[in-house]
Amino acid sequence: MSPNALALIELLIRERRALSRFIARYLDPASTEDTLQNLYLKASSVPGDPPILEPRGYLYRMAYHHALNRSQADARERRAMAEYASDLADASNDGEAQALDQAQLREISQTILALPPQVRECFVLNRYLGLSEREIAVRLGISKSVVGKYVLRAALLIQQQQQGSRA
Repeated sequence: MSPNALALIELLIRERRALSRFIARYLDPASTEDTLQNLYLKASSVPGDPPILEPRGYLYRMAYHHALNRSQADARERRAMAEYASDLADASNDGEAQALDQAQLREISQTILALPPQVRECFVLNRYLGLSEREIAVRLGISKSVVGKYVLRAALLIQQQQQGSRA
């Protein structure tokens, strides 16, 4: 161990109470004790060259920087935890939204099932299977304009049902 390290450790032991009060201005009691222990480890690894002319000032400067670093780390951790808690709250809100979406989907499904069979078939073929009105007309043996009217009628009925459920 270097002469500088020995001098700093001896000073730290002698001034422990005063250092503790000094650090406590910046940190909570538990963090103060941790910082003192870290300060001891840091002081024991100080090189011997160049010699420290003012060990007390050097030790207090080290304590200040350790306290400052710890305070900043604690603040970062609090922000991260707050963001995490916010994300969890958003996730629970997403669960509520998901439940509402599922209920809305059930209502839409019930509305679609309640449509007249040919209207329902045109709507499902167009909106869910992506067939064009012409393809549906050929498949069902009806005119393209009738397919368009059926799809529009189904969409309007679903929209009315949605507006009725929100009111």
